[in-house]
Amino acid sequence: MVLLGLASSLVQGCASEPEPLPSVYDDPTLAAQIAANDGFDGVSPRFQAFVHGEPVRYWTIPGTASSAMPVYQLCRAEGDECAPLEHPTVAPALPGDPGYSPFGRVHWIEVPAGWSGQVGSVEEALALLPSGDEPRATTLLWHCPIAALDAAVEVSDDATVGPETRVFVGGREARCFDFTATRENRRVLPDSSLFQRHVYVLTREGESEPLSEPMRMADLTGDGDTLDSNNVFGVGLEDQDYTPLWKMVAVTVPAGYASIDTAADDGVADYRSATDMFDVAPDYTITARTDRIVDFEITETLINCPLQSADGSL
Repeated sequence: MVLLGLASSLVQGCASEPEPLPSVYDDPTLAAQIAANDGFDGVSPRFQAFVHGEPVRYWTIPGTASSAMPVYQLCRAEGDECAPLEHPTVAPALPGDPGYSPFGRVHWIEVPAGWSGQVGSVEEALALLPSGDEPRATTLLWHCPIAALDAAVEVSDDATVGPETRVFVGGREARCFDFTATRENRRVLPDSSLFQRHVYVLTREGESEPLSEPMRMADLTGDGDTLDSNNVFGVGLEDQDYTPLWKMVAVTVPAGYASIDTAADDGVADYRSATDMFDVAPDYTITARTDRIVDFEITETLINCPLQSADGSL
């Protein structure tokens, strides 16, 4: 099967319009596997929190793997650079397969001069390299969770999107939510692990539940939803080491702390930035400002929470 695929890619390299790959969703077994393992359940809503003193919207996305799987993107040599081609990313696994991750580490594969075909699998992509060459590993993050076609993500108060980005896996086409397409800062560490930054979840002293509507399942602001919170993200999209993977820090604030429930306004709270509560070192080590918080704990809980880049889009 691999040999047939390789032969097909060579033929397509001479063709102007490669034949579309079969859809993974047309295979009942694979479609059921994705639906059972993608972690999406209907529409993923936008939640509200704060970063650097400003309100921000975010999603809680399935999958908290702390490392990225290798993914392959095709490029063409242009001087000392390799310019990306308009060709879907090639991934090694689907949800439910061993080694699958919602995160990918980009590896560039430089195509031969004059090549204009398509490759549908990792084996076909690697076959484009001269014998003995390896793909060029980068530290670019690809955050594009593969999902069932009925999965959806809310992008505005009256609009949702489905998984629209094409990705090739095992000779078939799947679709994913590309949370990196609109983000300039997207990096993994050299060992393929993701940066982990802090998201601060606040609870008043004497109360048992955080100042978060989704966690309390209660409407604290009186606006008719349960999507608002006083959560604070430690970095934003503008920061060079922005990451969608967060480690939860549980913070106890004084009993008189004014939050979104005090003003009945999801944009108003005493603390809206990490530096309101902590001294933050360049390596993101935190030291509590003891005049501002009662206690804190850096937990082992990881959350996949991409911040929204703009209303109406991912």
